[in-house]
Amino acid sequence: MTEAARRVATGAGWLYGYRWLDRLLDFLTVVVLARILSPGDFGLVAIAASFVTIVEGLSAFDVDKALIRSRDDDRALYDSAWTLSALRGLVAALCMVSIAPFLADARMRAVLLALAVSPLLAGLANPRFVMFERDLVYSRLAVLTLGAKVVSVGVTLLVAVVYRSYWALVLGLLVNTLTSTILSYALRPYRPRISFARFSELFAFSGWLSLTSVVTSLSMETDKIIVGRLLGVGDAGLYYMTQRVGVLPTRELISPLQRILFPSFSEVARDADRLRRAVSESINVLGSLSLPAGCGFALVARDFVPLALGEQWGTIVPLLTVLVPYLGLRATLSMTLPCVMALGRTQLLFWVSLVYALVHLPAFILATALFGLTGAIWSIVLAGVFYSYLNAWMLRATLGISLGEILSQLRRPLVATALMVGAVVALGAVTPVGRVLERASWAALLIKTLAGGAVLCGSQYALWRLQGRPAGIERRLAQLMSR
Repeated sequence: MTEAARRVATGAGWLYGYRWLDRLLDFLTVVVLARILSPGDFGLVAIAASFVTIVEGLSAFDVDKALIRSRDDDRALYDSAWTLSALRGLVAALCMVSIAPFLADARMRAVLLALAVSPLLAGLANPRFVMFERDLVYSRLAVLTLGAKVVSVGVTLLVAVVYRSYWALVLGLLVNTLTSTILSYALRPYRPRISFARFSELFAFSGWLSLTSVVTSLSMETDKIIVGRLLGVGDAGLYYMTQRVGVLPTRELISPLQRILFPSFSEVARDADRLRRAVSESINVLGSLSLPAGCGFALVARDFVPLALGEQWGTIVPLLTVLVPYLGLRATLSMTLPCVMALGRTQLLFWVSLVYALVHLPAFILATALFGLTGAIWSIVLAGVFYSYLNAWMLRATLGISLGEILSQLRRPLVATALMVGAVVALGAVTPVGRVLERASWAALLIKTLAGGAVLCGSQYALWRLQGRPAGIERRLAQLMSR
């Protein structure tokens, strides 16, 4: 294993370790809050948080990506990045304060005014902290993330238990941002100054990314506002929880890899052959994780939701069985974004995001108005299939990776996932096991998970051996185990 591969493996280990701990705390918080707060409480905060996300997206300027790609340690560059981030946070906060008086719901106005503090705090974060991510030193990022999460979870649960109010969610968000900003300086001491010296360089890379963020925010972050407007705050809470739970199986497997891919791709961006091989292999790795995670969760959603969240959330089960397998499929090409950014083709990202937004947003509004929450979820899935096609097209346009090559990398995970699904479904037809699996219980959840996992791992390993042990997730795991 090369030095670069070892650094990537070590970084991935740290990422997965702290992300799983972070999401475990997040999940436990959701489980507790789901039994204390109502869908309306979640819907209220979700809609207000959507306004925050949209405003931040409209004023977005992702300086971190520019700093990672430039690999320049000049102080003027980091001071300029801090100045730009601080100005962006101030503009976003002022926009939220300006929007709040126009909201009809007094509770939502108060929540939005409180959340206006969040972009101010985030904009003051230490720009030098990104050096840890650039150099794949994720141990410091783990300390920052888990430290902020522990403090915010403590505040959220305390307020929820004592006051049983949606303000628990609001205060948790604010405390998380504040703690993250403080820790960014504690872990990497730096005293930023106001500077405009390197603005032009930051704009050169991040300008198109900012436009992409604007389009994405308008397309993807308005969904809870639309659902709340068309269907009511209660349904917005159900939709929010569907999204929150639906991304758990795939996001926690894929997000750490997505985060590490951009600095890794940036290192080899000037070597087209190496980048092409790395991207091609990442398709197999991501597909081997996301496809079985998405389909597997759909198989156990009927058991998981009432056991973990309570019977009041049973409405989201059929929504999850539609959404989660699609999210698993979509994640197979999620390396496209870091690949295109590493190549500096940010203008291409903007145009693709714009085309997708023009398809997704009208379809979402129409389907939600006509068919309610079911229509909303199905519109996401159908528009998402088109988005996957756009990602495949970008890979072909930038690196010449054809659809046939993509499918060849996904052949083993697709077959193994199909065998896993078949095995779990067949298990339900076996008596007396089928009687156990008919009822939502921890025993049924455990049996399905263990049986599906065993079939998946065994079949994918066998297929890998039959194909002559090609490059992919199996070889990477074998190398890690040999170390």
